[in-house]
Amino acid sequence: MSSHPLRRLAALTLAAALAGCAIQPLNVLPPEALATATALPVSGRQGWMPNRELRFGDYATRDLKSRQKTSTTACPNGCSTANLGVYKHRFDEAFSTSTQRTRFTLVGPAGAEVDVQLTGQLDQQKRDWMTRWFGVPTDFGTEYVRHISFIGTVQPADPAQPGWRFALQDDSGPASREQGWVQDDTGRRLVLLPLQRLAGRPGSPAITLPGGALGYAFELDGRVVGAVATMGAGTVWLSPDLPAEMRLSIAGLASALLLRPKLGS
Repeated sequence: MSSHPLRRLAALTLAAALAGCAIQPLNVLPPEALATATALPVSGRQGWMPNRELRFGDYATRDLKSRQKTSTTACPNGCSTANLGVYKHRFDEAFSTSTQRTRFTLVGPAGAEVDVQLTGQLDQQKRDWMTRWFGVPTDFGTEYVRHISFIGTVQPADPAQPGWRFALQDDSGPASREQGWVQDDTGRRLVLLPLQRLAGRPGSPAITLPGGALGYAFELDGRVVGAVATMGAGTVWLSPDLPAEMRLSIAGLASALLLRPKLGS
């Protein structure tokens, strides 16, 4: 368990909520901006095994590969086509030699696809140069960067669509409003915010877990455009106002966050 006092409080609050609602299952609530968005329950996450399909709504994973042992095999050509500039080779090397890595394709409506890569267990050297080739927001601070433990890319199969790169801090990081960020090749940036509300008993107010993260909301220019609950089987919400290409990319990001605890399985 994390040593951070707010996270200890969150764990105790969740334990108390679970004990008090042993019969009524607890559901993570989406941000208010997505209250009318269709909830997409996730299947395939419980009892997950490598190469098993993950599905929600019209989206499903394919060719899901997870590795635990270190590999020295070079990353295949085109492993990452997100615009990482001169640091692309370093990302490919970090991905191919990581002790924890996952790669898969997410297929969406009309057969549109994105390739998703996620790698963890970053050492300090990787974090140092990551601040340059990932464009870490300076207002997050060095303490935040020190706790970044997962990075990855989301690349649409359509070459006309921009690729995305993302980073997420681990559970021992400093408690803050921002839990991570995502940026595409055109400069659009999403901020990852923690989901902290659970539905209570019927007629009772929602339960809030201060300092906890039951999932993540994706915020673009101050507006929440999607969210994923990572507690339990998982749920995804996507704003109906988004263009199809961005819905697909955010669905790919949500899939990466759902599979993050499964790295190395």
